[in-house]
Amino acid sequence: MKIYKFGGASVKDAERIRHLAEIVAMETGPLIVVVSAMGKTTNQLEEFTRMLYPDAPYEDEEYNRLYDQVVSTGELQSTRIVSAYLNHAGIANHWMDITEVLRTDANYRDANVDIAQSRERLQAYLAAHPARVYVTQGFIAGTDEGLRTTLGREGSDYTAALLAYMLDAESVTLWKDVPGVFSADPRKVRDAVLIEDMSYVQAQQLVEKGAQIVHKKTFAPLYEKQIPLYVKPFLHPEERGTRIHG
Repeated sequence: MKIYKFGGASVKDAERIRHLAEIVAMETGPLIVVVSAMGKTTNQLEEFTRMLYPDAPYEDEEYNRLYDQVVSTGELQSTRIVSAYLNHAGIANHWMDITEVLRTDANYRDANVDIAQSRERLQAYLAAHPARVYVTQGFIAGTDEGLRTTLGREGSDYTAALLAYMLDAESVTLWKDVPGVFSADPRKVRDAVLIEDMSYVQAQQLVEKGAQIVHKKTFAPLYEKQIPLYVKPFLHPEERGTRIHG
């Protein structure tokens, strides 16, 4: 089993979704495709929610609960579209509602995942719905009470890592609009170089210093099971990108 994660920029329009299908078609083994909301959809849903509660502080529980119910719809809709197009393109797949699988507490907007319960639910779900390719959502999860939660902004990377951890996956690949991980921000540093291989520790240190490589929680589950993480360019899948490993 491999895990592919595609961010919002990878599904922002029809051309990008067609290209996503081409990348998925290159993989012939078992695959879970984790997809974010399209383009800037999450930002727009955030603005809409804030309009309903213009004076609510971040700590307001009612606002945060509503936030997760509204914002999570972006991922649910984008994955429906991607799944339908993959089927249309001849790539049979099963659409999976991740909120039925990942179980969290009710700490809305930054929920904590119950790994043991989620693993059990995930394995049972896959056994009940056999398929080679699954399409599901990043960033979102659910409570035992049936309400949706979110894992923090940019949490789709973390979702991919959790699925890999629970399934002992072969690898995780993050498809991004960059060639890989650089020694510095290439937009600011002219002589920044692409790092083809790096350790989990090195990558974590870059994230802690502000590098926007992946979500900060992504490395821990991968490091524990020594699952390699690839950061590859979405528009040039033939390029090597960066491999983060032990």
